[in-house]
Amino acid sequence: MLLIFCWLASCNKTPAPVKNPITPLQFLINTDTSFSIFHRMILQANEAGLVSNDSVTFLIPTNAAFRSAGYNEGSIDTLPSSTADRLIRYHYISSRVVPGGNTYTGYPTLLGYPIYGMTDGAHQIWFNGTPVTGDTANVGNVLVYRLSAPLQPPADSLNILFAQDSTLSFLAEVFLRTNLDSVLFSGNYTLLAPVNSAFIAAGYDSLGAIDAADSATLVQLVKYHTLTGDYFTNILMGVSTVPTLQGSPVTVSSQNGILQFSGANNPVPANWLSGNQLAGSTLIVHRIDQVLAPPTP
Repeated sequence: MLLIFCWLASCNKTPAPVKNPITPLQFLINTDTSFSIFHRMILQANEAGLVSNDSVTFLIPTNAAFRSAGYNEGSIDTLPSSTADRLIRYHYISSRVVPGGNTYTGYPTLLGYPIYGMTDGAHQIWFNGTPVTGDTANVGNVLVYRLSAPLQPPADSLNILFAQDSTLSFLAEVFLRTNLDSVLFSGNYTLLAPVNSAFIAAGYDSLGAIDAADSATLVQLVKYHTLTGDYFTNILMGVSTVPTLQGSPVTVSSQNGILQFSGANNPVPANWLSGNQLAGSTLIVHRIDQVLAPPTP
């Protein structure tokens, strides 16, 4: 009887809990104090499953990178989880990649849109115009690049980008008049996007003024602000002129490290405000503070 009792007691024992070993990537993110904001973003996105040991590439902005872009612990805690999720998934490349030299190549991300990487002649690695900082880490099967700024996920279309950015409402009206947004998505282009104050300074003091403007003039204006090719900021820093869809080139220079663009009839160059933003998978958008005046026919 005693033996039977012991046997029954052993049958009712609670099995030992299964231990899930921590992955090398998870250990890095948990322990590297320069990644604490990124760790918080992963939790906000509910994407802890992405810190597995799959053979992938993870681009991780440092705390300094997040803070320079306006993020902090409190702002991340109030982000919609869908917004945090888009950012995390866009920094996750679905294979191990070492970008090639002097030419941007697109790599598929978990978000569905490509991210673009290159290595320049000085062996600096760039993703979407943002430099990699510090050492590249091989963590188990994962390749980790530290980024000097978080990469903004692409807008699904140019119209959605306009809808999300109230500083581009005048340019949105120009595109509504010209119906050229579909042209820009049929190839690889870069759009220099004047902000609203730039249009007002150029004489378009209201959306009504744009509606009343000659449509052929607006078409030439859009084409002159559309560069034919992919130009992230580090590429623009290395050129003096860029071709446009209008046919005449735009001059590129820099002042105190800030990109400037000169049109054929611009006495003062336009300053770069922000950029490296993608709309769709191919259109790169840079905001500028003046409207570039194309050559007079």
